[in-house]
Amino acid sequence: MNVAALLDCPRAALALVAAFALAAIAAALALQYGLGLAPCPLCALQRLALIVAGAMAAAGALLARGRGGQLGFLSASTLAALAGAAVAAWHVRILAAPPASFSCGRPFKWLHEDFPLAVWLPRLFHGYGDCLSNESTLLGLGVAHWSLAGFAIVLALLALGFRGALRAPR
Repeated sequence: MNVAALLDCPRAALALVAAFALAAIAAALALQYGLGLAPCPLCALQRLALIVAGAMAAAGALLARGRGGQLGFLSASTLAALAGAAVAAWHVRILAAPPASFSCGRPFKWLHEDFPLAVWLPRLFHGYGDCLSNESTLLGLGVAHWSLAGFAIVLALLALGFRGALRAPR
């Protein structure tokens, strides 16, 4: 199978999204625990969106047999990725033009105290860092910028999956 044919396969696109999400979460945890870079509340929300997008994609790659199932999992993964991209875009925006108060653009006290995933899986979802911190960069871009780029890659892969699913015979 050549690369063009592989990219037209919805299940392959879903599998690539799942693999990318797993790699990105592993990279986020490496930054957190390897480099000591504390995630902020917006980072925790982006992680959640990426995990949901990746889980939906993995389920679709493993379970979806027909066009309808593929489109359903592609849609669910796309919605989660769009939510994550929106949070990442907001994060990039507040880094470019910091608000006068609240480092994350609004009070996120609820995320520390009431967000169930921050209580159940604090090592992954407890956002205690500063949203305006841009202390770690790679090629001149901060973590929020790379997160937005990652969501763009996920959405591009999902678009290829949609294209393949819609091209397939019923």
